[in-house]
Amino acid sequence: MNHNLRKKNKKRAGGGVRSFFLPSLFLSLCIPLTACKADILPPGREVENMALMRTMGVDAAETDGVRVTVSSGVQSKGADKGDEPPQVFYRDAGTVSGACLAMQSYGTAYIFYGHVGQLLVGEALAERGLAEALDYVERDIEMRLDTELFVVKGAGAFDAIASAATGTSSAADRLEALEDDAGLMATSATRTVKDVLAGQAQNGASFAPAITLTSGETGNGAGEGTDLSAAGFAIIKDNALAGWADGDAARGINLLLGQVDADVLELDLPGGGKAALRIVGSAAKVRPVFQDGTLAALEVSCQVDANVAEAPAALDLSDDTVRRRLIAALVAAEEARIRAALDLSQSLDADFMGLKKWAGLSAPWHWDALKDQWAGRFSRLEIRLRVEGDIQRSYDVKQ
Repeated sequence: MNHNLRKKNKKRAGGGVRSFFLPSLFLSLCIPLTACKADILPPGREVENMALMRTMGVDAAETDGVRVTVSSGVQSKGADKGDEPPQVFYRDAGTVSGACLAMQSYGTAYIFYGHVGQLLVGEALAERGLAEALDYVERDIEMRLDTELFVVKGAGAFDAIASAATGTSSAADRLEALEDDAGLMATSATRTVKDVLAGQAQNGASFAPAITLTSGETGNGAGEGTDLSAAGFAIIKDNALAGWADGDAARGINLLLGQVDADVLELDLPGGGKAALRIVGSAAKVRPVFQDGTLAALEVSCQVDANVAEAPAALDLSDDTVRRRLIAALVAAEEARIRAALDLSQSLDADFMGLKKWAGLSAPWHWDALKDQWAGRFSRLEIRLRVEGDIQRSYDVKQ
C-alpha cells in the first residue's frame, strides 16, 4: 500500500513540475512579444484631442515631392449649435509620410489618419506614378488597404477636396454618395487600394474610378458651385496612368466584369417611338485558342440580361418577332460597348481586366504556354467576341 502511495505522489510531483513549466514558458514567450507590440503601436490618445481625417489627396508638388491634402467630415456640435465646417489641411514635402507628419504642427489636436476612407490621386501625380501614394497606404500603421481609391481627371486632389468642403458638406460626403450609387452608374464602380495593388501584381495593370470637377448647378442641392462627378475609369499600367475609359468603354468594362446592377439602354423603334431596356446583369467567359502550341486568339462570350423598363402601349411584348427585334438591338449595343473596352485594353497593351487569368482558369492545361506568350501577343491578338441577350420581363404589371 505504501508503494502505491509513493507511485501516486511521484505522479503528482511530476504533474506539478509540468504545470509549473508550461505557464513559465508561455510567459517567457509573451514578454518579448508584448515589448514588440508596445514599440509598434502608436501611443494612445483621447478622442476629444484628435482631429479625425476622412479623405486624403496626393498631388505632385509644384517643385519636387508631393502635396498631401486631408479633410475631416462636417462636425456636428449639437442641435442648438449647428455644424462645424470640415477641416482641410495640406502640406508639401519630399514624401507622403513627411507631409503627414509635418501637418501635426497645425492646431492643437492630433491629426489622425486611421479614419481615412478615400484616397484621391491628382492627374499629374498619376501620370508620374501612383507608387508613392499606394506604398504609403500599404505601409502606414494608421491607413487601411480597404480605402477607396479615386483618380482626379483634369485636376488635382487638392482642388477636389477643397472645392467639396463647405459648411454643410465635405469631400467624404460626396465621395461616399458616389460609392453608394456606383451600382446605378454603368460607367463607374468602387475600387479599393487593395483591388488596384492586386490587379497590378497579377496582371501588370489595373483600373480605378475617375472623378472630375463639374461647375454649374450641383447635384447635391447646393445651387451653383463645384461638384465631384464620376468620370469613368483611370487605366493604370506599371503603376502609372496609361489612359482613360469613359462612355462605351467604361460600360464595356462593367459588362465584362459583371458589375452592372442597373443601366438604361434607349432604343428607337421601327414604327416610331422609343423603348427603354434596363440592363440587370451580365456574365462573361474567356477561352484561349491555341494552334500548334501557339496562342492564336481569345474567345470572349458575354450574356446580357435586360428588362423592358418603358415602351409604347402599342408594343406587344408577347409577340416573338417584337422580342427578337429588341434582343437584337440589345446585343448590337452591348457588343459595341464590350468591343470598345477590349480595343482600349489592347491599344494600351494593358490587361487591366485580367483576361489572361480568365483564359488560364478556363484552360489550365495551357497555363504555362499562356504565361510565356501573353506579353508578346496580347496587343495584336485576335479577340472573337460573342454577345447573347435575353429580355426576362417587363415592368408592366399587365404583361
